[in-house]
Amino acid sequence: MLVLTESQITWIAGILEGEGYFGIDNRSKNRYDTSKSPPAPYIRLVMTDEDVVAKLSNLVDKSYFIPQRKTLKGKTVYVLSIGNREKVLFILEKILPHMGKRRSERIKECISYINEWKEWVENGGRVENAKRANQIGQLKRSKSQDMTVLMG
Repeated sequence: MLVLTESQITWIAGILEGEGYFGIDNRSKNRYDTSKSPPAPYIRLVMTDEDVVAKLSNLVDKSYFIPQRKTLKGKTVYVLSIGNREKVLFILEKILPHMGKRRSERIKECISYINEWKEWVENGGRVENAKRANQIGQLKRSKSQDMTVLMG
């Protein structure tokens, strides 16, 4: 995993306390009939200071991107989004002691979702999701073939 010094961890904590976002992505539950996976926490930093985003990007070994949009003042925006659950968990656990109350509560919620996901995987959740998706795909294909025969 990542190798970070204590000063790097406190710098990461400081930048994420002030500018970061700790999100919980649960779109798959709403988007896919087959998904039963727990929500996926992520960390996001959006800034106009490329040097700061680039430094965090380097420390966490994750590239950042530049969306098409600019700020109202015409500045370029830089976005770093970390979604790999293992990496997110590592970072959250390292910065948690340095965070304020509100951010700490959100971080603890994110950590609990990651632990729920780990348990879900260990209990065969991924395999069950794949089987369910395959069965639904087969049903859809057979209905499509039936319609082709009827229309043809």
